[in-house]
Amino acid sequence: MREVLHLDNPHPNTYHGVCAAGGRGRAYGGHIAAHAVLAAHRTVDPERAVHSLHGYFLSMGRPDEQVRYEVQTLRDGGTYALRHVTARQRGDELFTLTASFKKVEEAADRHVVMPPAPDPAALPTQSEAANRLWSGIDPASPIRRVVDVRPVLGDADDGGSGAETGGQHRRMWFRIASDMPDDPAVHAAALTYCSDLTVARTAALGHLRATGTTGTPAQNLYLASLDHAIWFHRPCRADDWLLFVHHSPTSGDGRGLTTGQVWTRTGTLVATVNQEVLLRTRRSTTTPEPALVP
Repeated sequence: MREVLHLDNPHPNTYHGVCAAGGRGRAYGGHIAAHAVLAAHRTVDPERAVHSLHGYFLSMGRPDEQVRYEVQTLRDGGTYALRHVTARQRGDELFTLTASFKKVEEAADRHVVMPPAPDPAALPTQSEAANRLWSGIDPASPIRRVVDVRPVLGDADDGGSGAETGGQHRRMWFRIASDMPDDPAVHAAALTYCSDLTVARTAALGHLRATGTTGTPAQNLYLASLDHAIWFHRPCRADDWLLFVHHSPTSGDGRGLTTGQVWTRTGTLVATVNQEVLLRTRRSTTTPEPALVP
């Protein structure tokens, strides 16, 4: 994972990184977002941690090519700091990110209870649900190597909860497969990297059921992330198991929305994720474009 998140810093407030493929021939959006928040983190006081990020995907990136991340300081207050990042490739803007950072404060702490889920050790390392999840990811992408994913069987992929009421619901355990350094900024970036892996598919499944389409989203739909937001509630380690519970309440007008919560194995709520995705049925062509499952 260190190699995946590596950034060069050739000039002040400027970082370079190379992003992996998501769908064939397309850069993985979660990798670009992870690099962007890590670049922003490198420009703030180490005592501050990211507590929220809001990003917009502007154009398709090319995998295995350098991306330039330009960080702009918007605010450095007593507690909060705000940064804006623009990601460019070959001069084209790919992604913009606004990220907010803060110092730790002593305050009352509360959160809702984690929903029930089987322990990840009780789930198979390989399953049809996992194969469907990976179906839109380039087989050569390092995502498959660095992220360990175990979907909870019986959820949306298998015709489970939410389908009959217009929504989609899915639970999935994930972790970075190798040990990581203790740097909280790296763990926040790694969580960002993983957060973009499955939310688009959850929105897409509702669309497939609504239209009566069979097959996987990668086979039938054109998907691309439009925007992505994360609120980091508490620190966590991305190399420990995290439960990602996501729900897609709606799709329509060529878009789908998914919201999710991330929990530690011991039941601590660490993050909330929202994403809107472009969602279109494929046109029949002799040479269809590759699907993008960010």
